[in-house]
Amino acid sequence: MVGVTADIDAVDPDHRPAVLTGGLSIVALLLGVVSSALYSPFVLAGGTAALLAVGAGLWTGSRRAVTIGCGVALAGLLAGGIQGIPPISMLASVTATVLAWDAGHHAIGIGDQLGREAATARAELPHVGGTVLVGLVAAVGSYVVFIAGPSGQPVAAVIAMLFGALLLLAALQR
Repeated sequence: MVGVTADIDAVDPDHRPAVLTGGLSIVALLLGVVSSALYSPFVLAGGTAALLAVGAGLWTGSRRAVTIGCGVALAGLLAGGIQGIPPISMLASVTATVLAWDAGHHAIGIGDQLGREAATARAELPHVGGTVLVGLVAAVGSYVVFIAGPSGQPVAAVIAMLFGALLLLAALQR
């Protein structure tokens, strides 16, 4: 049609983080904090600060804030592990924190690439499901090694193993 121009560039998508994965990130972090907060005030303090930082990161689209928030949660868990958090609670908390970190970064990436309004559940849910699967395998494997290893292992050994799983996840993200 001559003389008719469509102004396609006028529609600018909202590039804030995806709601579904961002929400899953917050829920995972909350579950991680709750599973160990009763055993240590360090977990409660670190988890509260982490929830605020991750929430702010997901609000503004800051990967750095999500990473710092999850790092603070892990630091609180490490301090709590030294205090003697039971291994199962520690494994659940660390795995949930790693899931929160990965889901938060994925939410920001989806928002950057496709926008918040895009229908992205078919891309978000398999990613989170894969992360849950990797986390469960790492947690169960860590617990088996903890149980099968020499008795008297500190819970910090379990944390070190899960920290290795976190580094593996980070390497796979690249």
